[in-house]
Amino acid sequence: MYSVSVIIPVYKVEKYIERCARSLFEQTLESIEFIFVDDCSPDQSIKILQSVLQEYPHRTPHTKIIRHERNRGLAAARNTGRACAQGKYIIDCDSDDWVVPDMYKQLYLRAQKDNADIVICDWNEVYPATTKYVQVNPSTNNLDCVIALLSGKMHGSVWNKLIRKDLYEKHNICCTEGINLLEDLSVTYRLFYFAKSISYINKPLYNYFKGNINSYTTVYLNEQSQNGMIKLTTQIQDFFNKENIKSPQLNQALTFFKLSVKAAILLNGKPIIDLSNFCNQYSLKDISSHPALSLAFKMALILKYIHFNNGIKLLRLLKRF
Repeated sequence: MYSVSVIIPVYKVEKYIERCARSLFEQTLESIEFIFVDDCSPDQSIKILQSVLQEYPHRTPHTKIIRHERNRGLAAARNTGRACAQGKYIIDCDSDDWVVPDMYKQLYLRAQKDNADIVICDWNEVYPATTKYVQVNPSTNNLDCVIALLSGKMHGSVWNKLIRKDLYEKHNICCTEGINLLEDLSVTYRLFYFAKSISYINKPLYNYFKGNINSYTTVYLNEQSQNGMIKLTTQIQDFFNKENIKSPQLNQALTFFKLSVKAAILLNGKPIIDLSNFCNQYSLKDISSHPALSLAFKMALILKYIHFNNGIKLLRLLKRF
């Protein structure tokens, strides 16, 4: 068994995979495995990866490259990697990002010291012309973390969170294939809900690149993405019902999450799906008090609330410039 397994989905990242792979293979933690999942990438990503790997022969026995027979999406790639992971802890790394040399050693040592189920770190949000340092400052209370995730105060990513493998297995937690946007949040809210111990390293150990035009976070929200986001809200609500969660704070956080989804669909391209029956039980106060939505998203929700659809169209046009 390894100390840490790193899952790296690969798809259309030939411009970035070398930087990512080198940052992984140069990690100071020795008891680590790397699982690259090739989701039928149509470019030279895998050839570049294999070329880089040859320069790190000590990593070769501990590196897997798994290829899907067909393109199945990001959620399926994450599931494939986790299914064969042999580490005590699991973490993901997106293949257009990169990490500092001792990221996984720092996270693992903290997990061991605190006997933590989850260890979180800060990150750098890297744009072509600037870099923003993002401090997480999470609560150590699991329910407070779920509230922060759903309300948008904490990023739902799996790349800055080292997670005990048993937490996935004991509670049968995996991504829902087909939900490829917010697929990380679809597991993190459940992981935090069941976590008994949460630790934090107040350092930016991960570099999150925001310049990849092929990333799920930068592309237009197509019909599949929109339906996936709606499906996720239903799954979260069903989970709350199954666990008999009665917390007003969690219910408010779920309302905030639904509003975020609705605003994203309204603004990120013309809505394809019918939103008439989605998230209609909210008030202007819910919109104004949302802790994470930008002004443009709040304006879109207010315009929808007062049924001024032409105003939403204008706002959508203005957002493109």
